[in-house]
Amino acid sequence: MRVMEQAVRDYELVFIALPTIEDQALETLNERVASWIASAKGTVVGTKVWGRQKLAYQIRKQTEGIYVQVNFQLPPSACRDLERNLRIDEQIIRHLVVRPDQD
Repeated sequence: MRVMEQAVRDYELVFIALPTIEDQALETLNERVASWIASAKGTVVGTKVWGRQKLAYQIRKQTEGIYVQVNFQLPPSACRDLERNLRIDEQIIRHLVVRPDQD
């Protein structure tokens, strides 16, 4: 039986971290997200920290958050595990994973 290797796709993740975490903790959080992607046989293309911004509405009693964008490549089957890890992490109050090439 031949196993076909799944093609990787481009994804974009934007997550909002708690506004109370410090710069070092944010760096650690970014490294943790990158390690989740790497452990799923993916690669991080780039990470941009947008900084602290006011939220449109309150999330988990927070009115501000630190926005981070991560562009990465990942096999589609591994996306579910990544989203589960993002949901479980207590320092991330909201996240969204999209495929930028999809209209």
